[in-house]
Amino acid sequence: MKRLIGILLVLVLATLACSFNPTLVQSDFPTPPVTNTPVLIQPTLAVNLVTPSALPETTVPQPQAPATVPNLTLDQLRNATLSITGSDQIIRSMEFKDGKYELGSDPAQSGYISVTMGEKIGFGDLNADGAQDAVISIGENYGGTGVFVSVVAVLNNNGQPNPVATAVIEDRAMINQLGIVNGEILVDATTHGPNDPMCCPSLPSTRAYRLIENTLVLSRLSTKTPDGAERVIKIESPADGAEVNGPFVIKGSVSISPFENSLVYKVFQQDFNEPLDMAGFTIHADGIGGPGTFELALDFSQKGFKGPLRIEISDSSPADGSTLALATIYVMAK
Repeated sequence: MKRLIGILLVLVLATLACSFNPTLVQSDFPTPPVTNTPVLIQPTLAVNLVTPSALPETTVPQPQAPATVPNLTLDQLRNATLSITGSDQIIRSMEFKDGKYELGSDPAQSGYISVTMGEKIGFGDLNADGAQDAVISIGENYGGTGVFVSVVAVLNNNGQPNPVATAVIEDRAMINQLGIVNGEILVDATTHGPNDPMCCPSLPSTRAYRLIENTLVLSRLSTKTPDGAERVIKIESPADGAEVNGPFVIKGSVSISPFENSLVYKVFQQDFNEPLDMAGFTIHADGIGGPGTFELALDFSQKGFKGPLRIEISDSSPADGSTLALATIYVMAK
C-alpha cells in the first residue's frame, strides 16, 4: 500500500515539473531593453534648498539713475560771487553779501558801483537739461539818481550758480513778479510811459525772454492802456519752429489797433541782434482803437535768407518810440 502511494506522489511531481514555463512567468514583468541612453536621476526631497539671502550677487550691470543736481537756493544766490554783464556792457565779478555788492563808499567818487539784487527770484529749467535754474533782478547805481534794472539768467552748473545772460528793462523800473515757465523767463514790471517822471513809472507791462546761445531774446511784450486794456499781438500761423520754403504768410491779430494801423516786422538770424530786414505793414482794423488782424506775406528765398530765423512783429509808441507790444516767431528757412 505504501509503495503504491509513493509511486503516485512521484507521478504528480513529474507532471508539475513539465507544466512550469519560465518564459511565461517572465513575460508578466517585461525586462526593459538595454540601450545606451543615459539614465536621468530625479532629485529627491532630500535636495539642499538655498534661501534667497544666500544667493550670490548678480554680475549683470544694473541701470543707474541719473545723478540729481542740487537745486539753487535763495541764500546761495544772495551770497554768491557772480560775473555779471552790467547795463554798461562791462563784465564784473561781484561778491554779493545779503544781496548787495558795492565798490567804493562815496557815490560822488569816480568808479563807485552799487548793485542790489531784487527780492523777486524765479526758479525753473531754462536750458532743458533737467536742472533747476534761476532768474534774478538787479539794480545798478553808478552814482547819481539812476538805477538801471535788469534781469539775469542764472544756470545751474552742478549746484553752483552761473550767470550767462542779462537783459536791461530800463532805468528805475519796478519788478513785480519773476518766473520761469516752459523754458521762458516771464517778467511783470511797471515801466515808464511817455509822460511819467523818472521817479514814478506807471505803465504796466509783461514780457517773456528766451535764452538763446547765452543771450536773452525778448519774445513777447504787452502793455496796458491808461484805462486798463491790454495791448497784445498774437501770431496764429505758421507754427513756431515751422519750415518755410518760398512764399509764406504770417497770420495774426492785435487786441488794439496801432497808430495809423501800422505794425513793423524785423527779421533776425537766430543769434544776431541786428536785423537782416525790416519794414512796416498795414493791418485790417475794426475801427479806431479796436481789434484787428493781419496777413504778412514774406518770401525769404528772394533775399537769400536761410537757416534759423527770428521774426519780430511790434507796435511802437508814436510819442517816444518805445515798444508797446511785440510778438516773435521762429522759423527754419530752406
